[in-house]
Amino acid sequence: MNVPELGGSRRRIPKQARARERLERILDAARRELEQGPTADITIESIAERAGVGVGSVYSYFSSKTALLLAVAATVMDEADTEAARQLAECLDLPWRDAVSRTLDATLGVFRDASEYEKLLRTIRFTPEFAAVTTASNERVAAMMALHPEFERNGISRTKAAQICRTVVTAVNALQDRALADEHLDFDETLAETKRLVTGYLATYLP
Repeated sequence: MNVPELGGSRRRIPKQARARERLERILDAARRELEQGPTADITIESIAERAGVGVGSVYSYFSSKTALLLAVAATVMDEADTEAARQLAECLDLPWRDAVSRTLDATLGVFRDASEYEKLLRTIRFTPEFAAVTTASNERVAAMMALHPEFERNGISRTKAAQICRTVVTAVNALQDRALADEHLDFDETLAETKRLVTGYLATYLP
C-alpha cells in the first residue's frame, strides 16, 4: 500500500520497513473502526488498541485524530487513482465512451467498496486539508485521462486535453458533494449520473 503525503498532517515519514508496516497497521485499524461505528465515536486509543500499538506510536505519525482520518481518506483516494491508471492504460485502444464507462465503473467501485470512505467524506470533505488532497488527486487523474489518443486524433493538444479533463474531474467532485448532501447515498444513481456528466461534456470536444 502506498502511504500518501499529506503536508503538515503527518509528523514524520517512516523510512524503515518495520516503521512503515506499523503505520499501515494504524491506517488499516482506523478504516476498520470507521466500518463499525460513527466517526465521532472513534478515538486514538481505540485505533491504537486495534492496531496493537501504543497510543504514543499513533501520535508519532499523526498530530490528531483528524490528521489520521485525512490520511485514511487519502489512502482510499490513492487506491482509486491507482485503479484509474490501470483502467485508462488498458483502455487506450477502446472508443473513448467505452473507456469512460469502464474506468468509472472500476474507479468509483473502489469508493463503493470502501464503506468507511463515505463516512469520512461526510466529516472532512469541506476542510482545507482534504481540499488539498482532492486537488492533487484531480491533477493526477486529469493528466492520465488526457493521454487517451482520441484527443490527439481530434487535433486537441495535450495541454488543452488536460484542461478539459481537469474540468471533468472537478465537476465530478461537485456531483459527489451534491450526492452526499442526501442522507442516504444511492451509489448506482450517482454512478449513472457521473457517466452522463462526463460523456456529455467530453462529447462537446470528441465525436
